[in-house]
Amino acid sequence: MNNDVLALKYRPRFFKDVMGQDIAVETLQNSLELNKIHNAYLFSGTRGMGKTTMARLFAKSLLCKEGVNREPCGKCSTCLEIDSASHLDLIEIDAASRTKVEDTRNLMDNVQYLPTSSRYKIYLIDEVHMLSTKSFNALLKTIEEPPEHVKFLLATTDPEKLPETVLSRCLHFKLKSATTETLEIYLKKILDKENIQYDESSLHLITKHSGGSIRDSLSIAEQCISYCSGKITEEKISILLGDISVDKLERVVSYLMKNQATEIVNYVDKFEDNVNYENIFDNLIHIFYKMITKKFISNDYELDSNEEKNIHLFYQILVNSKKELANITDKKSYLIMILLRMITFSDQINPEPDDSSKKKNNIVKNKNDDIPKKSKENALKKQTKNLDIIIDKDICKKIFKELNLTGLQLHLAENSLLVIQNDEQKLLIDEKKKDIYPPSCIADFVKHISNHLNSEINPVISYEREIETISSLEQQKIQSNKDSQYDSIKDKPEIKKIREMFDAQIDKDQIKQLKK
Repeated sequence: MNNDVLALKYRPRFFKDVMGQDIAVETLQNSLELNKIHNAYLFSGTRGMGKTTMARLFAKSLLCKEGVNREPCGKCSTCLEIDSASHLDLIEIDAASRTKVEDTRNLMDNVQYLPTSSRYKIYLIDEVHMLSTKSFNALLKTIEEPPEHVKFLLATTDPEKLPETVLSRCLHFKLKSATTETLEIYLKKILDKENIQYDESSLHLITKHSGGSIRDSLSIAEQCISYCSGKITEEKISILLGDISVDKLERVVSYLMKNQATEIVNYVDKFEDNVNYENIFDNLIHIFYKMITKKFISNDYELDSNEEKNIHLFYQILVNSKKELANITDKKSYLIMILLRMITFSDQINPEPDDSSKKKNNIVKNKNDDIPKKSKENALKKQTKNLDIIIDKDICKKIFKELNLTGLQLHLAENSLLVIQNDEQKLLIDEKKKDIYPPSCIADFVKHISNHLNSEINPVISYEREIETISSLEQQKIQSNKDSQYDSIKDKPEIKKIREMFDAQIDKDQIKQLKK
């Protein structure tokens, strides 16, 4: 074991050393003390939270020569052998590299044999979600009714991929991500032991980039120690991790709220090349979240209706755009485009008119001001009634294709349906796209349709599910082609042979017709 690596050097040897998992630790210790030992335990959680470590500690307590206690002794030959990963009765299996059903069956064949020197034989299966369906089926009976001397400890980062039949046979411990406070306390203790100088703000920066993972925080800290030559400072860490200060991001937000596109392009373009853009997205999302929640918490903070709508829109765009960030090569350009998209889709906030314009508006009345409200409604009904046309879904698709739209309005046309029949006008929009189109975009789209029909329309906007839009029909066509391709090859002898040999499944999305 390489003790120079902090994550290995300070890996917990006892339950009392485990950080941030008090409920799981207390439950396991109580079961040991009461001698209530289950057949199988499942530890799940994000990377670097101690799933495998907790499983090993539990195994140490079960196999310790001093007896089954709340804590292993840490001194007997069994404890020392488990620490060095050399104990014969603790069998650790990496499921990611042993996915075949043959591996699992060989493993189950050895379950019947007694442990060599301990009271239990323990199987610790890491990344268990990587096992194939047939491998899980081979495990089921043994996990449910194993021999008295056998216990199973399973660890996974993705418990949703485990079959319900396996989950129901295990005691499931969901390890939670560590809080910022927990990580800072843990790092302080380790850095003090290592005699490393640091400042408080630098620790906060490390924990922010670790994503709640204890192992990641230690890995980042080790990288910072090397870069900072043993003296960790916030300034140097910011450069190393590509961190952007909150002040800079608040300036970006200010430009967004004022719809200052030119300033955004010039300002963001000056960001350093090593900036962590994923972190920028996270911080911007958090800033907009704080802006909205502050409205309900503080009596002194107010947002007008346009500003509030824009913040909700900005938040949604950032959340959706972050999903594609990993696939983008030029992340700076991507960020600028997303920020410009936010301005384009936002409701423009018009400045307040000055006093002279207000007076002018008071003198010059609109010709419709003296018309009673009911008369206006009747006029509107009369106007729409004069549109002597019936538009069903087929005619609608034809009209939309003739509009020659681009950008967001084209996207809206592909995901909406206009219905005009019996004096009823409706623009149906796919409910899944509800947060994408700002009111100004929908208004412009309706105007385009009116111009095309040479008659003004005023449809009711409605968001509905399962509309037969251009986009949905195209998706149905693509899916139908995939299904027919799948049906044409699934029963071929050579395909069946490959599936049985590798315990594989056919991925419909990857089926492609070879060019002749």
